[in-house]
Amino acid sequence: MPKGSLGFRWGEEGTWNLRMEQADGGGPIDPRLSMLGVHDEVLKLKLPYFDDAGSHVMERAVPVKRIQSGGKTRYVTNVYDLVLAKYGVDRGLADDAGADAGAGGEPKPFTPAWQEGITGVDRGTVVQIAREFARNAVDTKGRSMVIMGAGINHWYNSDVIYRAIINLVMMTGCQGVNGGGWAHYVGQEKLRPAEGWQTIAFARDWTGPARLQNGTSFFYFATDQWRYEETGTQGLVTPLAGKPRYDHAADYNVMAARLGWLPSYPQFNRNSIELYKDAEQAGARTKEEIGAYVAGRLKDRSLRFSIESPDDPENYPRVLFVWRANLISSSGKGHEYFLKHLLGAKNGLLNDDSVSFRPREIDWQAQAPEGKLDLMVNLDFRMAGTALYSDVVLPAATWYEKSDLSSTDMHPFVHPFNPAISPQWESRSDWDIFRELARAFSDMAARQFDAPQKDIVATPLLHDSPDELAQPHGIVRDWSKGECEPVPGKTMPHIHVVERDYAAVYEKMISLGPLVKDKPIGTKGISWSAAEEYDKLKGMLGVNRRQGLAQGCPDLSTDRNVAEAILTLSSTTNGKMAVRAWESLEKKTNLHLKDLAEERSEECFTFEEITSRLKTVITSPAFSGSEKGGRRYSPFTTNVERLIPWRTLTGRQQFYIDHELLREFGETLATFKPTLKPTPFHPNSKRPVEGGKEIVLNYMTPHSKWSIHSMYYDSLPMLTLFRGGPTIWLNNEDAADTKIADNDWIECFNRNGVVVARAVVSHRIPRGIAFMYHAQDRHINVPGTPISQTRGGTHNSPTRIHVKPTHMIGGYAQLSYGFNYYGPTGNQRDLNVIIRKLQEVDWLED
Repeated sequence: MPKGSLGFRWGEEGTWNLRMEQADGGGPIDPRLSMLGVHDEVLKLKLPYFDDAGSHVMERAVPVKRIQSGGKTRYVTNVYDLVLAKYGVDRGLADDAGADAGAGGEPKPFTPAWQEGITGVDRGTVVQIAREFARNAVDTKGRSMVIMGAGINHWYNSDVIYRAIINLVMMTGCQGVNGGGWAHYVGQEKLRPAEGWQTIAFARDWTGPARLQNGTSFFYFATDQWRYEETGTQGLVTPLAGKPRYDHAADYNVMAARLGWLPSYPQFNRNSIELYKDAEQAGARTKEEIGAYVAGRLKDRSLRFSIESPDDPENYPRVLFVWRANLISSSGKGHEYFLKHLLGAKNGLLNDDSVSFRPREIDWQAQAPEGKLDLMVNLDFRMAGTALYSDVVLPAATWYEKSDLSSTDMHPFVHPFNPAISPQWESRSDWDIFRELARAFSDMAARQFDAPQKDIVATPLLHDSPDELAQPHGIVRDWSKGECEPVPGKTMPHIHVVERDYAAVYEKMISLGPLVKDKPIGTKGISWSAAEEYDKLKGMLGVNRRQGLAQGCPDLSTDRNVAEAILTLSSTTNGKMAVRAWESLEKKTNLHLKDLAEERSEECFTFEEITSRLKTVITSPAFSGSEKGGRRYSPFTTNVERLIPWRTLTGRQQFYIDHELLREFGETLATFKPTLKPTPFHPNSKRPVEGGKEIVLNYMTPHSKWSIHSMYYDSLPMLTLFRGGPTIWLNNEDAADTKIADNDWIECFNRNGVVVARAVVSHRIPRGIAFMYHAQDRHINVPGTPISQTRGGTHNSPTRIHVKPTHMIGGYAQLSYGFNYYGPTGNQRDLNVIIRKLQEVDWLED
């Protein structure tokens, strides 16, 4: 058996590497790429494929070896052979795989001729580009690159598109090569000083774990978009799997929460502090006993996950703080659902939940709640859409009024923000705002609680931990169906007991806690000591001199001190930490690695230093590239050159993933899946009365060319330069067909909501598509529409969340939850709208 797979990562130290050696010490190995040429016979393999007509099965030939196992004859082939069979490469196996067309003249799946009918790109052009890409990779030793971004990232099936591109660069030897591979550009953030940031952000210096959740799932349920599903899963699965496990996507999310694949908060239909008291009264004392108590109550259903009844008043969120985000008007897919169900505000939602799919695992309330939140607080320096809908707006400082840090994957630096002026009027820096909130909260808590409270926290099976081994062979076992027992941290979420000293929140926030010194710090499954840095920070920052549990701890009362602590505790900005991190990985891999950082072991970035001059970050195992010797960062170079395994099931990048849900959806191999085809309105529900000529178009919301998200779009110079308000771009021929002229006011609507905007008519927009550049808020120059009897919405009014079940897999190697790493995407491309000319412009001013 070759080394490097997941079991070696969490087994005996020193065996997790990519050396071509047998794990038992039996010497070198030379794995065979293909069975072709040594095969015993050729078998026909059934493979799924998908197109606009639905899901189908094709047969492709593969070379196999026969082996005897358990008294049975079994057939073995290689993943390489599976991939070539999937792509239809002619290998002389007498299955006509390489022909463009079958016997009936129809194009064969995955051939250049087949794609031509889908993309419109000439088959000869595809062949030419493919050969040029591969030839360049050969000639340059891997310097062929695919640059991609929101053009594929925001589609429902973006994951299989990404996998197809990764296949391409793996096949041509471009991964882990400077100038080669794939480069992803959607939101260019890269948290370079990761360890220091997460230690302070998640209070790991004092306690743990924090409740962290993927936002898409949270808002899918909090805004009741799950109630309006128009697309069942039946058409998305392979015929080889038969029926899907569930028809409704929300049921998969409930299963994911139940099995510990994804986090889900609020967590139970019982207050977590009261639940601890229940467990204690039942005789549970240790963490294991309390976990068993919770598991038992979940099994007998005397306790339930909140996600199983998200519209029950005891289960939905009541207070929401929005910080550094225009959630309501910019990032929230399904704007009108947010207004109706989360905020209880006037809205333009045209959808009807009476005609939608009904889930099996979720309680259905006859009447959906409207206005779930009791309080929404917004920290912002602009009165953008979220601030306008908030109960309380706390004015925040801008980037030139505070001390802060920023980093990106566009270049290898950490940026400091320095105040040029003090925060204006009542505004404060983010840290100062939360510090004062913590002070007020602690004062209130001291009157509310006599002592610290014990809190039961459920957390998912985590990536970069032994939790990745929770599902042998990717087989789903659901304890709620009697397929196994509920075991915390194995077949269900972990159950933790966390002491909450609410009266001490303020003291803890302004001080770096002792766990930094007493316990290892780390990231990505490795850890090391930061005790030396903890003592160093006492000298750098001073200490908390107030009486209490934080006395003598490093002082974090100012944003500048927090930034210094982050830089000191991170392996990309502290050379000693980087060397220790590499030494930790050396123990796990039995590879020599610390030389990647030794040349910079005496460097420790300070805020003053990075203000005075740019400094490239230090090579760290927190990331997979190398900056040693001034090299430019490129991902996976340390995997390829230093034989560090990828953090996957096999320790390699994978063409094939065998999880049961991927088999169900026909996605064990990269494949083509068409876009979803939701109609603007359900055939059994009402739609607005037709008014003039109409056209149905695919609705896109690309990143804006004239703003940074919702900033600057509404500044007077930009409004003066371009139309003075919201705009939608149309193809000139589509516009002519509907009698729409450039600069006309138009209505753009579907079941999710309606937008009113000026038409920008251009031949540069493809036919059949409408562009509304994202983050166009609704607070300037937006007339009303008779469709909703209110003003037009934002760019997200026609959108809604579509969650994909395969994004919910957890507890299985790389398919395991990690904060800001994994979970359903917030895609919004797979939808259509009706566009027509607005008959009368009404500013609703009477």
